[in-house]
Amino acid sequence: MRSLSWKLGGALLLIVIVSVGLMAYLTNLSTTREFTQYVLSGNMMYLQRVDDVLGQVYSRTGNWANIQSTLAELLRSGSDRLIVADAGGIIVGDTANDWLGKTAQGVSLGNGTPILVSGKEVGQLYLLSSATGMGRGHMGGRTVTAVPPPGITGEQDFLNQVNRSLWTTGLIAAAVALLVGLLLNRQFTRPLHALTRGASQIAKGNLAYRVKVGSKDELGTLAQSFNAMAESLDSSEQARRRLLADITHELRTPLTVIEGTVNGIIDGVFKPDRDHLGSIKEETALLTRLIGDLRDLSQAESGQLKLELAPSNVADLVRRKLSQTELAAREKDIRLKLDAREVPDIMVDPSRLEQVIANLLTNAIRHTPSGGSITVAIDPIAADSRHQVDRPSLLISVADTGEGIPPEHLPHIFERFYRVETSRSRSEGGAGLGLAIVKQMVQAHGGKVWVESEPGKGSIFYVALPL
Repeated sequence: MRSLSWKLGGALLLIVIVSVGLMAYLTNLSTTREFTQYVLSGNMMYLQRVDDVLGQVYSRTGNWANIQSTLAELLRSGSDRLIVADAGGIIVGDTANDWLGKTAQGVSLGNGTPILVSGKEVGQLYLLSSATGMGRGHMGGRTVTAVPPPGITGEQDFLNQVNRSLWTTGLIAAAVALLVGLLLNRQFTRPLHALTRGASQIAKGNLAYRVKVGSKDELGTLAQSFNAMAESLDSSEQARRRLLADITHELRTPLTVIEGTVNGIIDGVFKPDRDHLGSIKEETALLTRLIGDLRDLSQAESGQLKLELAPSNVADLVRRKLSQTELAAREKDIRLKLDAREVPDIMVDPSRLEQVIANLLTNAIRHTPSGGSITVAIDPIAADSRHQVDRPSLLISVADTGEGIPPEHLPHIFERFYRVETSRSRSEGGAGLGLAIVKQMVQAHGGKVWVESEPGKGSIFYVALPL
C-alpha cells in the first residue's frame, strides 16, 4: 500500500501537469486565432492602400506599362506576392514574374479587388500572402491557395517563439508549483507520521507518550485530541492499578484476621468461644459488605444498575434511617436532627436512596466528635446556578460539626477508596467506598451531589434529586 505522501504528491503532480498543459494549449489557440485575425486585417488595409496607389498610377499614365517596377516598390515583404490583371483578365504585373501574360482565370485566381479610375474598372489586384504560416493566402478579401515561400515566414517564426515562451513559462510554473506542493505535502504528512508513531507507542503500552503539537489547524487539533486521549488512558490505567491495589488491600485485611483466628483455634491457641467466632463473623460481614459495595459501584459505573422507581416520600425515608442510626449516634453523644418542611413525593428507588442516606449519616457520625450534632434538612428548590442545578429539585443536606475536610481533599472526596486519613479509616471500619457509592446512586437518579466544608467547623453534603 502506497503512503499518503506518494498519493498526495502524485495527485499534486497530475493537477499541475493538467493545469499547465491545458493553460498552454488554450493560450496557444487564443494567440494563434488573434494573431491570424490581426494579419488578415493588416492585409486588407495593405491591399486597399496598394489598390489606391495603382489607381493613381493608371490615372496618370493611362496604361499598365511600368506596373512591374511600381509593384516592386509597393511590395511589403518577401512573404507577399502582388499580381495585377488588366480589364481583360490578362496578368500584366506579377512580383514573382511567373504568370505574366497569362489569364487570371487560367491560373485559378478568380475575382480580385477592382482597381477603379473615375468609377471605371481598369483592372484587378491580387494579394497572395503566407503570413498566416499555413500555406494559405488572401486575395481581394477572399482566401485562396497561395504559393508558400521557402523556409519559415516571419509571422510563423513569431508564433513559434510565442509558443516556446508559453511552454517554457508553463514548465517553470509547474516546477515551482511542484516544489511548493512537495513542501506543503511534507508539512501536512509530518503530523500524521507523528500521530502514527504515537498510536504505535500507545499500542505498545507506553501511555506516557505525547505527540508534539506544532500547528493550530485541524491537524493540530487532532494531535491535541490524541494527547487528551492518551492522558485519559494513562489516568484510567493508573486508576485501575490503584483500584486493584486497594481491593487487594481491603480484601487481604479481613482475610488475614479470619485466617489468623482460624489457625489459632486449630492450633489450640484460641478457644472456639463467642469472642473469636464473633470476630470471624464480623470480618466475614465486612467482606460481604465490601464485595456488595464493589458490585454496586461496578453496575452504576457501567450503566447496568437497575432502579425500581416509585413515588416516595423522602422525609419518611430519612426519618427511618435516622431512627436506625440513633443508637450509634447516642454511643458517641451526637445529637441527630431533621429539618423537613412540606416535601412532595418524588420518583426514586427507595432502597437505593436509603443506601445514600445511610452512607452519608455513617460518614457524618464517623467524623463528628462526641457532643457534636448532625442535621438533615430537606427543601424543594427551583434551581441552583452556583452548583449547576438547572431544574427544580429536592435538596437534601447532611451537616455535621466534625473536623471538616481540608480544601485539597474536596475534589477527590467521592473517589473510590479515597480517604483523608488512611491510618484512621481501618480502626473506624471505613473502606473509602461509601461516598463513591453515594455519588453513583445519585447520578443514576439524574441528580447531583457535592460537599462544602471548612476545617474545624464541619462539613455539609448536598444531594439534589430532580422533582
